[in-house]
Amino acid sequence: MPRRPLLLVVEDDKVLRDLYRVALSLSHFAVHACEDGLDALHYLDQSRPDVIVLDLDLPRISGTVLYEEIRARRRADRVPIIVVTGLPEIPPLPGAVVLRKPVTPDQLIKEIEETLVRRDRQWLYARGKQSVLLFRVAYPGPNARLLVFGPGRASQDHDCSDLVDCFGLQAEIERELVAEGYQLLARDRRSGRDRRAVARAGNDRRRELAELSA
Repeated sequence: MPRRPLLLVVEDDKVLRDLYRVALSLSHFAVHACEDGLDALHYLDQSRPDVIVLDLDLPRISGTVLYEEIRARRRADRVPIIVVTGLPEIPPLPGAVVLRKPVTPDQLIKEIEETLVRRDRQWLYARGKQSVLLFRVAYPGPNARLLVFGPGRASQDHDCSDLVDCFGLQAEIERELVAEGYQLLARDRRSGRDRRAVARAGNDRRRELAELSA
């Protein structure tokens, strides 16, 4: 069964933390919840979530300090962060999405799904002269596709029931590639209007990959 996207929720309000945990779990996400920054750092030493939901007004370690610690860690520096806060003044948090409380579970789920869509769309794995290129194509609405080119002239086109299904399938394929000795060489991070564009594999790129992998 494909892995569900893993979320780390850092929220000291127990009622709100439990509400998010239940709602996100029912939306087919795997959720780990922490009540303060120290617990979150201990968890990040062991695991790499797909998205972090972060409150800023936390005990022991403030959310701002925790944000800086996350960005300084190699295992977590690329993990998208969604800040959910009631603070009147918010310090600069480059790259983070900021939602102001009150935030309903539906609003948070929508933002998490959009954040996953905006993530890297293209990944190139290589082992010696063999390479595998992954494209995740997220259309508006429930449908999504995962395209896999390689090794050699092999290709796969996976239709997914929704983005969560596509994301889990991608994680499963990537784990298999790593287990077989492949290493991630490059990824395509889109910005600006390109983030909203549908990622498509052109014929020239397919030929280039096939020649590289042959």
